Amino acid sequence: MSAPLRRPYIVLYDGDCAFCTRWRDRMARRDRRGRIEWLSVHDPSVGARFPGLDREDAMRQMYVYAPDGTLHKGADGWRELFGVLDGLRWLAALGRVPGAAGIMRAVYRYVAARRYRLSCAGAACRVPGSGPGRSAAGPKTPALLLLAAAALAAWSAGCAGAASDPGEARLKEIGDARAAALVGALVQAYGGYPAWQRHHNVEYTCRMDYYGGRTTPQVGVLQVHRLGLGREDRAYIEDLEGDAPQIVRLDGQRVAVTRGGAPVADPAEAALPRAFARLARFTFLTPWILLDAGDRLEYRGVRTPSASGKVPAPPCDVLRLTFARDDQDERSDGWCDFYISRLSGLIERVSDFRAQDLTYRVSLWSDYHTLDGLRIATRRETRSSDASGVVGPLEVVAEYADIRFDAPFGDETFQVPDPLAASAPRE
Repeated sequence: MSAPLRRPYIVLYDGDCAFCTRWRDRMARRDRRGRIEWLSVHDPSVGARFPGLDREDAMRQMYVYAPDGTLHKGADGWRELFGVLDGLRWLAALGRVPGAAGIMRAVYRYVAARRYRLSCAGAACRVPGSGPGRSAAGPKTPALLLLAAAALAAWSAGCAGAASDPGEARLKEIGDARAAALVGALVQAYGGYPAWQRHHNVEYTCRMDYYGGRTTPQVGVLQVHRLGLGREDRAYIEDLEGDAPQIVRLDGQRVAVTRGGAPVADPAEAALPRAFARLARFTFLTPWILLDAGDRLEYRGVRTPSASGKVPAPPCDVLRLTFARDDQDERSDGWCDFYISRLSGLIERVSDFRAQDLTYRVSLWSDYHTLDGLRIATRRETRSSDASGVVGPLEVVAEYADIRFDAPFGDETFQVPDPLAASAPRE
């Protein structure tokens, strides 16, 4: 066996990505002459060895430094490595076929943007018929991975025809490129925009227990929620228990409230029910609501949340939503930080700051279930917090059941009767 080259190829890759490290291990077995040094971009030595490194770009795509000092990125880096990996030189030759390089780059970008969704392992990755030692983690060779991803990309482009994903328009409007990429990956992890777009409404029961910082619930509420899934704020919330059950109808800026069958005529009394209806809709429709919002989205980096239970929280990408000023919306002049798991791509928690009363809350999202192709967190636990995101005393637990998309009710469910149409104080 010949000696390793004095100046090996150096590969900078995302060592926090389990999918990436599995491919590193597979390719390392084909590097019998030790030509390649694999180095996580998160390694402390990277800063000293590569002082001019564009870290954000290196997180988007793999960097390959050749022995002659040239830099190859992404798919071009793989083509360079294929030339020295045992049994894969034919792939390097394939990359020189006219048009192949462009296809490989497109496929690489497609896979790289979804690498955290592919970072599963063990029993959670098994698929029916996979058999021992086989999983949904991916094909066994780069060739099969490229062909499968290319076929998927071609199918997506060909079957969609000229129609574009309406969600793409919103992503292009987000000024922060990292935030836009994160929202795109987030909605994919929840089932993808096409699956969401097929539905026009949702109905579910919501059980809320109010703890108020104590160890046992102080108040319990059972409600049915009916929500429109369009851009307009449309909601119907009805108490299913109590002596004087309340019904709230929200139709854009118009609201109607009845208690015990009697209409609430004072617009000031309708302010809190309206705010609650908007918050309930915003919470259940997240992350899809991020595609409709006219608010500011900003990428805030990677953080590992403080522990909230026996299972440690994974590293999370943090996306900040800063609300536009709206005097009729209690959420105005505040922000929410969405902690999105780098392992699953799903929301782990939401930290909320309300500037009006200088309060912080943290909502823990759990008990995810797949329904009609969409991932739904059926439990949300709200606790007091502070600016650092520390989990404090329990305040509210909301649990969702009997979830039905495209339930048999129409737009008349949300309509506000004319006598109660005013939702703001008259001038």
